Amino acid sequence: NTSDTMDENMGVNEEDGEVDPPENVEDQGQEETEPPENDDDPTDPVGSRVVSDLSQLNVKDGSIDKMQGEEDSKISQDEDMLRITEAAHQEARQRWGAIHSETYSLARRLCEKLRLVMEPLVASKLRGDYRTGKRINMKRVIGYIASSYRKDKIWLRRTKPAKRDYRVLVAVDDSESMKKSGMGEMALRAMATLATGMTQLEVGEIGVASFGDEMRLLHPFHLPFTYESGVSVTSSFQFAQQRTRTALCVESAMMALDESSGGDISSMQIVFLISDGRIERDSRASLRRLMREMMERNILMAMIIVEGSEKAKDSIVNMKEVSFVNGKPKVKPFIEDYPFPYYIVLDDMQNLPSILGDALRQWFEMLTRLQTSNR
Repeated sequence: NTSDTMDENMGVNEEDGEVDPPENVEDQGQEETEPPENDDDPTDPVGSRVVSDLSQLNVKDGSIDKMQGEEDSKISQDEDMLRITEAAHQEARQRWGAIHSETYSLARRLCEKLRLVMEPLVASKLRGDYRTGKRINMKRVIGYIASSYRKDKIWLRRTKPAKRDYRVLVAVDDSESMKKSGMGEMALRAMATLATGMTQLEVGEIGVASFGDEMRLLHPFHLPFTYESGVSVTSSFQFAQQRTRTALCVESAMMALDESSGGDISSMQIVFLISDGRIERDSRASLRRLMREMMERNILMAMIIVEGSEKAKDSIVNMKEVSFVNGKPKVKPFIEDYPFPYYIVLDDMQNLPSILGDALRQWFEMLTRLQTSNR
C-alpha cells in the first residue's frame, strides 16, 4: 500500500501530530557530482578554478618592494612638482608686487590723463526736457503746474554719455630679444601701468596677451583686471620665444577682438603692442595691409617701443638698414619706412602717462579725420 509506505517513511506521530524527519532517505532524483580530476584544464576560465596549491598564492617580496618603490617615487615626484609650482607662484607674486608698487603712481597719473582723452561713449545718465521719458525732472514740476499744465517737458531720458565702452588689448613681446636687450622688465612695467590705469578709469574691457612665435591671450576680456590677474600674467612671461612674427600676431589680435566683441563693432577698440620695435623686413607689406584693415574696423593700433636711456646708441631711431636698388646698396634709417603709423619711443617710464595721453589724443583726432574723409 502506497500510503502506508509514505507514513512509515515520514514517521508520523499520531498522538502528538508532529512529523519526524525521515531516516536514511536518499534522494533518488539527484546524483552526487564530483569535481573534475584534471584541474589544469586550459579550457576552464581562470575565475572558475579553485587553487589548491598554496604556494601559488605567495607573492614575491621583491615585487612588493618594487611596487612600493614606484609608489614612493611617484609621490615624491608629485610633491616636487607641487613644491616647484608653489615656489614659482610665490616668485611671480613677489615679482608682480614689486612692479605694482613701482607703477601705481604712474597708473594714477595715466588714469587722470586719459580721463580727458577717452571720453564716455555710452549714454547712461539722465538729462533733457522731454514730453515723454523714464523719470520726471522735479525742477520742472512747479513750472509745469504754474503754467496750467502747458509746459509739459518735464521728463528725463538717458541721453548723456557717462560710461566708457572701450575694448583694449595690451600685448607684450615675449621673445628672446627683449631679454637680451634688458627691456623685458621695462615692458612689464609699461603693461602694468596701462592695465592698472585703465582699470581705475573703467574704460571697459581689458585683455592682456603675449606674442612672439604666436600670440597667447593671458587675461580674457570679460574678466576684470585685478591684483591676482597681474600675478597670473607675470608668471607667464619668460622671454624665451625664438622669434617675433609681428604680422601673425597682429592678425591674432584682430581675431581676439572679433571673438570678444561677438560681432558688435560699436565700441572703440585699441591694441597696444609693447616691444623693442624690431620687426622682420619681409613682413612690412603685410603689416601695412593689416593697418588699413584695422582702421576700417574702427581699431586703433599703437606701438610702444621700450628702450633704455643707457643704450641710446642702439636706439631704433639711430638704426640703419641696407637695401639694394638696381644692384646698388642704399642705406636708410630703419624707422623711415616703419609700417606702424602710430608709435612712441619710450626711454623713461616716468614719461609714459604724459606721452601716451598726448599721443592718444592726437591719434584719435587723426583717426576721426581719416574716417570722415573716407566716407
